Amino acid sequence: MEQQGRLTEWNDARGFGFITPVSGGPRIFVDISQFQQRDRRPCLNDQLTYSIGRDEQGRLRAKEVRYHKSIKLHPVKTKSFSKAIAIKAASIVLLCLATLYLWFTRVSPNQSLVSSNSAANETNLNTYQAPQSGVQMGGEGVVVRVLADDNDGSRHQRFILRLASGQTMLIAHNIDIANRIEALSSGDRVEFYGQYESNPEGGVIHWTHHDADGNHVAGWLKHNGTVYQ
Repeated sequence: MEQQGRLTEWNDARGFGFITPVSGGPRIFVDISQFQQRDRRPCLNDQLTYSIGRDEQGRLRAKEVRYHKSIKLHPVKTKSFSKAIAIKAASIVLLCLATLYLWFTRVSPNQSLVSSNSAANETNLNTYQAPQSGVQMGGEGVVVRVLADDNDGSRHQRFILRLASGQTMLIAHNIDIANRIEALSSGDRVEFYGQYESNPEGGVIHWTHHDADGNHVAGWLKHNGTVYQ
């Protein structure tokens, strides 16, 4: 049965949050993979329609989520309106082209990212420049720190990689969906393919796993020859 609610908590870097039902009752967990419209990222206070389902562990989750109403955005100042629209339109086009390219040329976990000539590999390993949030990225790095699991919402194994460029990046690997990398230690080499989200510390890679609903590009991690997805 379709329900309505408001997005009252959202972690964009990790792609999940909570919906407060209009009719009252406990908040409902929602993952980015359940949003049916892909033209923009969710925002706090978005009004949503959704149905109730359960995940692989039997927990209640929002499914088939659609935007009902969006929050009101502040208008752009008149004197810079045309320029702002042009810049935003160009950014959207570039992001869409990059996403489509990576969707149709997605990296297989059986490919070596070290020897690959892909644009994603060159960006990550040679001359790292932080891309826009939401772009699929692949690369390889050395574990410099293993962090405690994040158990808020979906459980995530977390560790920090240092790329060949010297850039450090947080990996947030959903272990409610994919297998944990056991016996992970500092100094280990890990290959990755997932979705990049920017943050002040250098960025986060998440979606390093399959999507059971088939709505998102499948990501993965590779450690000591074993693929985790």
